[in-house]
Amino acid sequence: MGLIANNGTFLAKVMPLTATNSGTPDSRPAWVFQNQSGTLGTNLDSSVIYCGVMPADASISVIMPGTDLASVDAFALSTGGTGYTAAAGLPTTTANVNASGLTVNTTVVGGAITAIALGATGSGYNVGDIITVVQGGGSGGTAVITKVGNGTPISAQAITFVGLQSGSILPVSVDYVTGVAGTGVTVLDFLIGR
Repeated sequence: MGLIANNGTFLAKVMPLTATNSGTPDSRPAWVFQNQSGTLGTNLDSSVIYCGVMPADASISVIMPGTDLASVDAFALSTGGTGYTAAAGLPTTTANVNASGLTVNTTVVGGAITAIALGATGSGYNVGDIITVVQGGGSGGTAVITKVGNGTPISAQAITFVGLQSGSILPVSVDYVTGVAGTGVTVLDFLIGR
């Protein structure tokens, strides 16, 4: 760690951007001093990005602080369907193309879902989305999303900065770096600062 200038002030904490802390958004913090588990995530916690030597075609894709994609907090069973067996971690589908990853645990009587509980919260869901429980042999089991919370964003929400200037700092703070591009550009051409 070292110091880099930031608009007349200095950033007290600096580390290189690495493949470990870039890529698919992960809610765990990437800063070593914030993460005592030893397993780094990708959340840069409102960091600034310093650009090293940049070719003319250099670009970086980032997600800014405050960007999230709603995860499911609660839902209500609509129809029990037929042909189901009780199971945990069943996948779901929905017409919302931004939503994915929600799984449910079911209680079943006579092939119909009688109770449904949250498994994995997924992301990208909205209140009112109708989900269908997927299980071989079962069909028609649905629930409606009644409450959502803040979830980890997805790479599709990134903003790409192009024409990066060597020695510059991006004009925004970032939570995630989802990709870098350009002739010979790698993550090692960037520094993260706080």
